[in-house]
Amino acid sequence: MCLRRRQLDPQSRRIYAAGNVCLSSGLILTLFLEEGFGHRHPAVFDGLRFLLIGCAIVLLLRATRRSSGCAPRP
Repeated sequence: MCLRRRQLDPQSRRIYAAGNVCLSSGLILTLFLEEGFGHRHPAVFDGLRFLLIGCAIVLLLRATRRSSGCAPRP
């Protein structure tokens, strides 16, 4: 199966990159659970992970919607 590679405009590329940074940061925070920060402040730790992964979902969906080939809204 061959998928067509879409060219992203600069703003969509920045949104996509920000989504990837949020996603990787949220997943990397899981490694710090074993160290000490996660055990001392579990509510803050879980809230930060939830916020980062939630932002990643929103940003990646927004970048996908912008690059979907639909005509932009006026």
